[in-house]
Amino acid sequence: MAEAANVRQNLQNVPSIFEISAAETLDNLIYPALSKIFDYFGLRLDFKLWGNLRVREELSPLLTWILQYLYLRNRASSFGESFYGLQRTATGTGELLTRHQQFTSATLLTFLPYIERKLRSRSAQHEDTYAWESYLINLFHAYNASKAVHTFAYLIKKASSHSPLFRAMRLTLRYPSEPPQEDKWTYIFLKMLEVLAFFLQFIQWWYSNDQRRKVGGTLQNPEAMQKRDLPEEVKQTLPQIGKCPICLLPLQTPTACSVSGYVFCWKCIISHMKEHGTCPVTSYPISLDDLVRIYET
Repeated sequence: MAEAANVRQNLQNVPSIFEISAAETLDNLIYPALSKIFDYFGLRLDFKLWGNLRVREELSPLLTWILQYLYLRNRASSFGESFYGLQRTATGTGELLTRHQQFTSATLLTFLPYIERKLRSRSAQHEDTYAWESYLINLFHAYNASKAVHTFAYLIKKASSHSPLFRAMRLTLRYPSEPPQEDKWTYIFLKMLEVLAFFLQFIQWWYSNDQRRKVGGTLQNPEAMQKRDLPEEVKQTLPQIGKCPICLLPLQTPTACSVSGYVFCWKCIISHMKEHGTCPVTSYPISLDDLVRIYET
């Protein structure tokens, strides 16, 4: 009977996949939200390293790592996991994280998503990528596929962890058997950080592409110059109505740029975006999400 009670207690101590997914989503909000805040204030690392080599990098990854390590060291859980009352423990013994596991967990939580985001951004904006970049992107594809398999196995109770990284580090997520032992000021500080979770979600919502389109965007569309005000030599180079501003030929697969409102051929604007990352008319930064196909009826 004692053994049955122990099994029942262990089963009740296992979080659902929905709680784990919610914790991961909250962890993934930290970096983009901090990036928006620092970009707004213009805060970046910018210093001369050696000779002509200059380092220009954002502060968000560093602060994200510090935040995650702070939580892992005090509560044996990431920022998102702590918010949902979860804790990382050793799979076999149920012991809390060692110092090495805390450091490794904070590093993987911070820099794996950061590297993947940077690689995908470069791949979307540049036609030519290095071979090692393509190799890393394929590795991330393989990792995501492996994670999906682990998540399914965890869902049907065939695996003790939901992620290949957790399995490699021999960790699992559980509900803590007792509240964390913290001094008063540490408790207040971490609670204040958890309150900021709502602020992080608001920042991410505000700057999401879908919401920016709903509220009209953050950039004003440029006012077109009157044709009579242009020099004669410029008038001769302007594309006629129904022609692409890039190739100056009749539009093929017309595609509008939602940032500026101009219409281009699909192939022309895609090639220009991958090479320059801007609208060819206004020079505003654009991405693949800003391009809208126009379907003629």
